[in-house]
Amino acid sequence: MKITFWGAAQQVTGSMHLLELESGTKVLVDCGLDYENRKEFETQNATFPFAASDIDILILTHAHIDHSGNVPNLIKQGFAGHIVCSAPTLELSEYLLQDSLNIQLSDIRKRRKQYYRNKKKNKVKGSIPQALYTKKHIEDMVDMAVVLGSGQTWSFGDDLSITLSPAGHILGAMSAKLKITEDGEIKTLGFTGDLGNYNSKLVPDPMPMDDLDFLVSESTYGGRLHATDSRKAEEILLEHILDACVERKGKLVIPAFSVGRTQAILFTIHQLYKDGKMPNIKVFTDSPLAIKSTRIYQYNIEHLNEEAKEFQLKHGSLFNFPLLHVVEDNRESEYLSVLPEPCVIVSAAGMVEGGRIQMHVRNNIASDQNTILIAGFCAEGTLGDRLLKGQGFVEINRKERPVYSKIARTDVFSAHPDHPQLLSYFEETRKRGHLQKLFLVHGEETQMKALAADVKGLSEVHTPLKGQSFYL
Repeated sequence: MKITFWGAAQQVTGSMHLLELESGTKVLVDCGLDYENRKEFETQNATFPFAASDIDILILTHAHIDHSGNVPNLIKQGFAGHIVCSAPTLELSEYLLQDSLNIQLSDIRKRRKQYYRNKKKNKVKGSIPQALYTKKHIEDMVDMAVVLGSGQTWSFGDDLSITLSPAGHILGAMSAKLKITEDGEIKTLGFTGDLGNYNSKLVPDPMPMDDLDFLVSESTYGGRLHATDSRKAEEILLEHILDACVERKGKLVIPAFSVGRTQAILFTIHQLYKDGKMPNIKVFTDSPLAIKSTRIYQYNIEHLNEEAKEFQLKHGSLFNFPLLHVVEDNRESEYLSVLPEPCVIVSAAGMVEGGRIQMHVRNNIASDQNTILIAGFCAEGTLGDRLLKGQGFVEINRKERPVYSKIARTDVFSAHPDHPQLLSYFEETRKRGHLQKLFLVHGEETQMKALAADVKGLSEVHTPLKGQSFYL
């Protein structure tokens, strides 16, 4: 069999790996959007380096857009096979893909205006801007799904079986084990998808896969250490709330991804409230997608960890408490800018790129009473990254703005394992089988190489380039 790495190769976004079996079966693992060069977004994502109609199976490890975001486009271009995923992944993907489509359409409306203005001046270049897919293609994706639970196996023909196991990371995230029979020999290949931080809020710990010959693993936090232990989430978050909202009488603004981090933060604040530690200040969650996703978390309690299950059993809800205010529309969101009292604002997106969070950062960054708390990884060049680097001025909505607010950071809600945790996962996987070859993806080149250098006990560790193939 041959594996080709078509995405997340020495970069973080655009996960897409093609497996071609000797029988002719073709399996694609994830089909995410590539955001590495936003100016080339359409060029990077509009076409595939293979015929979409040739793909028999798509395995979707989880719902995040860098893993699922180009699935409807794959369908648009002819994919008509099976989509293997967990039930929560399918449900979350519907919302995330529709949100992604709305963002594309909003951008396209602006570009089309410019296109028609240029057309009147006979300066048109290229074709009319189009979205990558339509709502119909999202609906088709749902109809094509083969939903598996943890530990369940699905077979395709006589030469392939697929088993999913919990990866942590977010609700419904799964690793995939593929058992392949070729020339009478059984080979076992694992894909981690995105793994979760150990002892995370809400989601279970990653489960290493058994009996692997080969492993394709994410490496997002290779070479990095989490600064804080996730078991102390309540203590650390409370320190930031007390400092910003009680001591300095300001606002605590927390950029957070709509799926995963927002729910972990709201759950932690709810725990503080039930323990009598939370000061009497309002907590606002301001992201339409996060609101929908939070409901899905609540309805899928059986997929969460024991801490969440016990809390649900005792209190009847993971997220609802009197201090929490759900922001439903733009007018209410704008109202927060003139709210004269201390509060906590949790809003998307996590790297402060797009979404309502940019408005909240813009409105609060000029006061030294306020705190912007970056609660996870920020890619190079994003607004979150520039804030963390201590820039005195940052550009928001095409205008330079002074930074007077406190900029803080915590890894306590990180959705990825750090360097030692990844090494521990590899070692445990090796002990559970006969793993010899490891392929690192979904990480920046320097982080991948730092991780690869510390892997022990394997015969080969690769950091593939985009388009690079290996025979297994």
